[in-house]
Amino acid sequence: MTNAYDKLPGRPDPADLVVDVPAFEDDRPQPEPAPPAAAPELVAATEFARSSHAPPTIRRTQMRAGAWIAGVPIAALVVVAIVQILLPR
Repeated sequence: MTNAYDKLPGRPDPADLVVDVPAFEDDRPQPEPAPPAAAPELVAATEFARSSHAPPTIRRTQMRAGAWIAGVPIAALVVVAIVQILLPR
């Protein structure tokens, strides 16, 4: 039987490991730039008002997904606990 581990394989060429990934164009609407000399309170109030009417963001989607991911197992455990308590042995 030959020893297959006598010689290690050569190092790969880094150029062989490069993959070209096409860039995508960000087509989301960009917010209007803040006025240059505006008061910080006015800018903050304007941004808050603008974001309150915006469509759901990734954060809201993540919160919804997190609630489902955490809620389903917790609900299943509650159901199992109730069944174990209510059913006599």
